[in-house]
Amino acid sequence: MADGAEIEELLSTARSSTYARLDDSAAVPLLMRLVDAEVIQDAGRRLRQAIAGMELFLDGAEPPNSGLGDPIHTLRASLCSEAHQLLAGPLFRGAGPAPSEHTIRSAYRLAGALESLIASNAPAAQESTSRSHPSLARKRDVVRYARYGSAEVVAQEAAYARMLGIDPRRARLLLTSSGMAAYALIETFLLREVLQSGDRILLNPGIYFETRHQVQSLSYFDVKVARGGAREDTLDAIREQRPRVVFVDPLTNSAELRLIDLPRLLDAAEALCERETWFVVDGTLLSGSFDPFSKVRRRVRILYYESGCKYLQVGADLGPAGIVAVESGLAARFEHWRRGIGAVATDTLVLPRVSRCAYLCFLRQQTACARAVAESVLENQRADGPVIACSFPSEATHPDFAEAQRYAHLGGVVAFRFLDARLNCRQPLELFIDCLMAAARRRGVPLTAGVSFGFRVPRIGAAWISYDDNEAFLRLSAGVSPEVARQVGQLLVECAHGFVWPPGRESG
Repeated sequence: MADGAEIEELLSTARSSTYARLDDSAAVPLLMRLVDAEVIQDAGRRLRQAIAGMELFLDGAEPPNSGLGDPIHTLRASLCSEAHQLLAGPLFRGAGPAPSEHTIRSAYRLAGALESLIASNAPAAQESTSRSHPSLARKRDVVRYARYGSAEVVAQEAAYARMLGIDPRRARLLLTSSGMAAYALIETFLLREVLQSGDRILLNPGIYFETRHQVQSLSYFDVKVARGGAREDTLDAIREQRPRVVFVDPLTNSAELRLIDLPRLLDAAEALCERETWFVVDGTLLSGSFDPFSKVRRRVRILYYESGCKYLQVGADLGPAGIVAVESGLAARFEHWRRGIGAVATDTLVLPRVSRCAYLCFLRQQTACARAVAESVLENQRADGPVIACSFPSEATHPDFAEAQRYAHLGGVVAFRFLDARLNCRQPLELFIDCLMAAARRRGVPLTAGVSFGFRVPRIGAAWISYDDNEAFLRLSAGVSPEVARQVGQLLVECAHGFVWPPGRESG
């Protein structure tokens, strides 16, 4: 763990308002030490609460036939024993090494298992002898049907608002069961309270392909797509199309990783829009980098959402979740629609809670590792010419490099495409990933293959442009170790130069 002086130095660095002013060389060695300290503290606290809740529940009114043969008694004893052992170990006594992704996940899952063992989906508000829920209160109407939310959900919402830097006086954050459930909640609101048949919807071309598919399937609206992914392209489209709703991702899930300075876009749109215009912002790839509600605008209205199973779980990958953030005046209506479509997150999914400072440290560590990958790829390209192109907004050659200077971090995702366009399809890329994984195993380089991002161990996968299109690109989540990130970058270049498609064809 970091000592007091190191923590103070780190806090001073982490408060830097923009990524451009972050001193990577000084901060990187300390970033994850603060994150780990807070994650361990949070996991330990949640484990102790879960143990206490279980013991209080069973001591209060055990079933008449309980005993050593009772399955609940057996499970309770086993889980509590494991939890006590984990809490007594060196990690939770402050003497252990940096925790692995697996250790963190295990601690939270154990707390969740204890909390959910006897929890019911529809706990009673009052009881006489039998007990249906470990957190049961004895007052009427304080316990609700789980589809309506719970105290645990409210606490997680408050924690996420702090982590994201959203001012609770201006906006309300709501937890949903997944990122697409968060989108569905926003769509529900737009369809019922904003849009009318024939209204125009403008899409930035880089929005998440599943969102784009959902919007374009709404045949009774006039859906337009901006000509390009830059900020000025979106503003030109707003000026020309005068849409009722605009969908925009500040950092796109695309091979180019296009980046938009969203606050500047919203300020410019305020001057352009002639009527109230709703901006639907998916901030998943730039989580926590800005507060979309920091400024009050008259014509521009913000509906913000994220997938909650990426960066917000601080590398733990515990389960699906999503968040929606809206102006405080819309909170009651969004709670109503969330309840109506059943999009609320489960109250037994135990998710990490850290301070905003620690969350920014985690995200900046991800960015430092993404930069390390990009730099390693450029350094290891062969003299006879590259075969693979790398995209990350911190590189001076990136078209949105200037936009990147305004953000607190740039996320940890790096995108790659082969210069031979034939290889940028699903089947060749999946085979390339198999070759890369085999090489990583031989070299002892930590690497996983699969979808999603924001983990501690680097992860690579083939990301596609749409459900029906065969076009794809490589997306790497860089992890939290710059040394490992550089090794992955070097290995990726080596494997790209040796990759043959179709299999068995002699290389030229």
